[in-house]
Amino acid sequence: MKRASVYFILTLIIVAGCSAYRTAQFKRRYGPVRTVDRTVSSHKSGEISFYDEVQPILERRCDVCHGCYDAPCQLKLTCYEGLERGGTTKLVYDSARLRPDKPTRLFVDANSVEEWRQMGFHPVLNERDQTPPANLENSVVNLMLQLKKENPLPETELLPASFDISLDKKQNCTTAEDFSEYKKKYPLWGMPYALPGLTDKEHKTIVEWLRQGGLITPRPPMSANAKKIINQWEEFFNGTSLKQQLVSRYIYEHLFIAHIHFDDLPDREFYRLVRSKTPPGEPVVEINTARPYDDPGVEKFYYRFRPIETTIVAKNHTVYRMNRQKMELYRELFLQDDYEVNKLPSYDLKTASNPFKAFADLPAISRYKFLLDDAQFFVMGFIKGPVCRGQIALNVINDHFFVAFFDPEKDIISNDTAFLASVSDYLDLPTSGENKLNITILWTDYQDKQKKYLAAKGEYLAKLDPAKTGNDITHIWNGDGHNRNALLTIFRHFDSASVVKGFVGDTPKTGWVIDYPLFERIHYLLVAGFNVFGNVGHQLETRLYMDFLRMEGENNFLSFLPKDKRVEERADWYKGARAEHKIHLEDPLRGLQWDTGIVYTTNDPKKEFFEQIIEHAGPAAGPKDYLNRCPEKNCVDKNTGPLEQRADLALQKVTGKRGPEIQVVQDVAFIHVVTGNKDNDLAYTVIRNKALSNNSFMFGEERRRIVEDDTLTIVKGYVGNYPNSFVRVNLDEIEEFVESFLKIRDQLSYYNVARKYAIRRTSPNFWEEADWHYQKYLKDEPVEAGLFDMYRFNRIAEKSDAEFTW
Repeated sequence: MKRASVYFILTLIIVAGCSAYRTAQFKRRYGPVRTVDRTVSSHKSGEISFYDEVQPILERRCDVCHGCYDAPCQLKLTCYEGLERGGTTKLVYDSARLRPDKPTRLFVDANSVEEWRQMGFHPVLNERDQTPPANLENSVVNLMLQLKKENPLPETELLPASFDISLDKKQNCTTAEDFSEYKKKYPLWGMPYALPGLTDKEHKTIVEWLRQGGLITPRPPMSANAKKIINQWEEFFNGTSLKQQLVSRYIYEHLFIAHIHFDDLPDREFYRLVRSKTPPGEPVVEINTARPYDDPGVEKFYYRFRPIETTIVAKNHTVYRMNRQKMELYRELFLQDDYEVNKLPSYDLKTASNPFKAFADLPAISRYKFLLDDAQFFVMGFIKGPVCRGQIALNVINDHFFVAFFDPEKDIISNDTAFLASVSDYLDLPTSGENKLNITILWTDYQDKQKKYLAAKGEYLAKLDPAKTGNDITHIWNGDGHNRNALLTIFRHFDSASVVKGFVGDTPKTGWVIDYPLFERIHYLLVAGFNVFGNVGHQLETRLYMDFLRMEGENNFLSFLPKDKRVEERADWYKGARAEHKIHLEDPLRGLQWDTGIVYTTNDPKKEFFEQIIEHAGPAAGPKDYLNRCPEKNCVDKNTGPLEQRADLALQKVTGKRGPEIQVVQDVAFIHVVTGNKDNDLAYTVIRNKALSNNSFMFGEERRRIVEDDTLTIVKGYVGNYPNSFVRVNLDEIEEFVESFLKIRDQLSYYNVARKYAIRRTSPNFWEEADWHYQKYLKDEPVEAGLFDMYRFNRIAEKSDAEFTW
């Protein structure tokens, strides 16, 4: 045995021995570990209330990092149950996992503290003798807060280099027994991590609550109005006819990640649609399958609504509204047509993972209209769902592009249920083979199926359109004249993304036009079929297959351009010999024999097409984008007041800055314009759009960068869930700020601007500014708003130098 191996084994033995010794010491001092029931019917005089006093602090100061799957150590502090569950060294996002892992979803995969301990979670609250000293000295939460108190974040311009705020930071999930070692090794790593600490009052409140035993009172019961509404909806979803059962299954598989809001209930009240072993009227017992189409494992189950009892964080807050009109839409789309369902599809994976097989009996046009009615929600599922985490997962799309949809009344493919059923074998998705690691064989198989589907689609359209007249502007869905979901913009922020209604920003490099089969496959690939706990093969298959779907959406877009311009346009999207070769083999440009029915009058048909889409959509296109597409000088929104118009006019100039000079600008910056009256203060988002030569490869993105084509987009309000910086500027200085910004040429000039206007991680007023942005978001979007995630704050994705980590 090599000497290094011997040293390594000896080190492990020593570490394990030390840990065992410390655990034994804790047992002698504080008693054995045991389950603690902290529930009390009501608080006595002097006792701290979790819901009234502690949770608001956790929400503002802790949930901004501990709120989702990627919370450090899976420690979710968005609810009391997360505190009781504690932390674990197990990773949810693990790119090296060879076998699927057991899911660890809060409220779903375990129902007691004992079950979480059996799954490898360690306590962060005291679970030994319940005495005041033990409640503090055996609580990781208290120890972390106390460490911060003893070693506050230095009030320097630059964050100390000892902090790691990279997305894949190594986990340091300490226990109370091992905390002394953690403290020695990482004295500055108290909580909140790499951010200013709590105020004395906030610190005292939490510590006193912990000292008292971390007591909790039951949540208030559901309101009578909520019960009434939910009873009506559960009755609808649990209809007994085969048609009703199939419709409910279809809707559930599309809404399972939704934060459902009923219009007649308070703004911040949300629910989840789940499958339960118990019928309406009884407590929900959720069936905890990894995916919504997995076999429920019981002969009879029911669709039920569960309250969302966690703090709402923006990064996974996908709102779906339900009301009387929505129920009527469901009835109109699915229950009034004259079609029959004689047999329910099985939950066999080969069938269940393919919506064109499982739901072949439902009219395709009804399914498509269901998706279109809330298109932003469903596209947001691709963007905010668990699949979209990390640079490699996101570089399948461009940083900025527009999305439109085929009109369901005009698009033959989206109307023909029989044709889609006939090609359903070609539309299989990788989710059916997720446990296999032979990616090459699976990849070749899916590539072959994609080509066969596109060939069958081309032959089908050729028979129906022998004159080859092609698509015209009427083939684009106009939102029926009112639905703002008709046009969407997607922004990618290196390792996260956002979707907004309308065409926002200057003319992008690419665009997609989506039809029903493409829309459905993206949902079942990235949302319904993606298992965040799956193995590396599943993750790779999902990412690679999305290449096909992106290119299909792009090809649909190209079909609206003059046929003699399509090759040239696409070549601009896929520059580089390797990319051109890959595109030629995987997805050669199709439909060149069809021209377009659109008459173009300029030498920039792409821009002209986008303009025609906006005009065609009419009211559904939304308000004009004065900030990014203002052809004349000094154009403003006449519907706004003088303060906002002044800020708009100044900030319009920001979008003119592009190319290498904006490399030092962070991906997402929130600007707070102070007007002198806090009720009138304004919020804007500046987004950096990074250009690539192509999207053909998962790795080596930095080698495909074309910095000369980088652009900036500015938006009123908030876009992005992970702000990288806060900028605070007085309205009286807005023109001076913009002029300074336009003079940025390098790191030094950026530093000088940021030094005057930016809020740093180490700034004493950091939390004040963060609170203002959250409250502004809540005020402007009372239902859609959620807490912003601060883990990526002051991190420039492409720079690792400490000087950029403010």
